[in-house]
Amino acid sequence: MNQIHIQFYQTKPAEFILGSFEDQLCLLDFRYRKMRATVNRRIQHCLDAQFVEQDNALLQVTRQQIDEYLVGDRKQFDLPLLMLGTDFQLSVWQALRQLPYGFTCSYSQLASEIGRASAVRAVAAANGANALMLAVPCHRVIAANGGLGGYAGGLSLKKRLLALEQSVQSTDAIDDLVG
Repeated sequence: MNQIHIQFYQTKPAEFILGSFEDQLCLLDFRYRKMRATVNRRIQHCLDAQFVEQDNALLQVTRQQIDEYLVGDRKQFDLPLLMLGTDFQLSVWQALRQLPYGFTCSYSQLASEIGRASAVRAVAAANGANALMLAVPCHRVIAANGGLGGYAGGLSLKKRLLALEQSVQSTDAIDDLVG
């Protein structure tokens, strides 16, 4: 049986579950979330693999990059990602990866971006099925009315992540002006 190496990682704002398969990150998710069992089953099924709690170099680098992101020192994750889902989900997640640090878009804008303007609810569901939080930045998607929408890590964490990115963007802009 194939193995997905997993580790649990506690940070100040949240506890994550990290998983790697054949030197690719397939899981960077919140340890405690409503869809935890569903996401785990999908990943295990797609890879015909079981979770084994074991550390490795990729998971160590992932923890380092999470820490750098959470203090504002990293804007983009540089990790080999293995996204596992339907073709539609993959198209949504690829579009999310193109959404710049410090910026947001609505679910309807994201649906239009992937050429499926009428699929707003399906886009929201794909967003919620994302297993690579932070690296595939689903927290940057908000409701059309400017509300936060949902988030697997909770709305207070989503608000905190958006505020972090916006403050780093503002600091960078000031640095560019005086630099």
